[in-house]
Amino acid sequence: MGTLLSIVNDARMEAGLASGDLTTLQSGLSLEDQRFMRWAQMEYRKMCAKHRDWQFLRQTFDFGPLTAGVASYTPAQVGALATSTFTAQQFKDWKRDSFRLYSTGSSYGDEQLSTFMPWDQFRNVYQYSNQRNITSRPVAFSIDPLKNLWFGITPDATGWRVDGELYLNPISLSADTDRPQWPVQYDDLLTYLVLRAYGVFMSAPEVVQRASQEIGPLYAQLLLDQLPVITSGPPLA
Repeated sequence: MGTLLSIVNDARMEAGLASGDLTTLQSGLSLEDQRFMRWAQMEYRKMCAKHRDWQFLRQTFDFGPLTAGVASYTPAQVGALATSTFTAQQFKDWKRDSFRLYSTGSSYGDEQLSTFMPWDQFRNVYQYSNQRNITSRPVAFSIDPLKNLWFGITPDATGWRVDGELYLNPISLSADTDRPQWPVQYDDLLTYLVLRAYGVFMSAPEVVQRASQEIGPLYAQLLLDQLPVITSGPPLA
C-alpha cells in the first residue's frame, strides 16, 4: 500500500538518489527531501482537481430529519446530522442525480427520487410569492451559489429524511502513513508524477520523458476506472 512515506522513497529511488530510504517525513529532512515531499502533496492535489466527479472522492450520506417549515440547509448542517458525517472543510459538492427522500420509520418503503432543479428556476418556482408559504412533502431540491441545499416544496413536518451522495475534497497528505484515496493499484502514478516534477526541477529531459511514459498508461487506466461511465440517453422517438 502506497503511503506518503513509501511514495516519496520510491520516487527518490527512481531518481537515483544515493542516500537510503527515509524513515520519516516529519523531521530532519534535507532541502532536497522536503522538495520530494512537497511534490507528492502538490501532484496529488493537482490530480484530484482535474475532475470534479472522481469516483474515489464520492461518499454516501443519510441526512435528517428535515425541520418542518425550513427549506434550506448548509453543508455543515447536513454533515452534523448525517449518518456518514463530514465537515465543511471536507465537503466539495453534491452529486445532483443521487438524492432520494423518505419518511423516518418507513424502512425506505415510501422512498422517492428527488428531482434536481437549477437554482434560478428553483427560486422562481418554490421561493416566489405564496409558494414560500406552502408546505408539503418535498419533491425537488436545488443548490444555491454557496452550495446550500434547498428543498421544495418546503417540508411540512419533521420526519422527512434524505439519502444521497456527495463529493469530498481530497485529503492533505501530511503524515507518513497518509495515502491517496484512489485504489492502491494507482499509487505508482503519484510516484512518477513526483519523478517528473524532479526532472523538470533538474532540467533533465530524459527523466521527464521516462516519467511521462509511465504516467500516460496509469492515468488512462485511472480515468477509465474512476470517472462515471458515459451512457446513451433514451431514444428520441
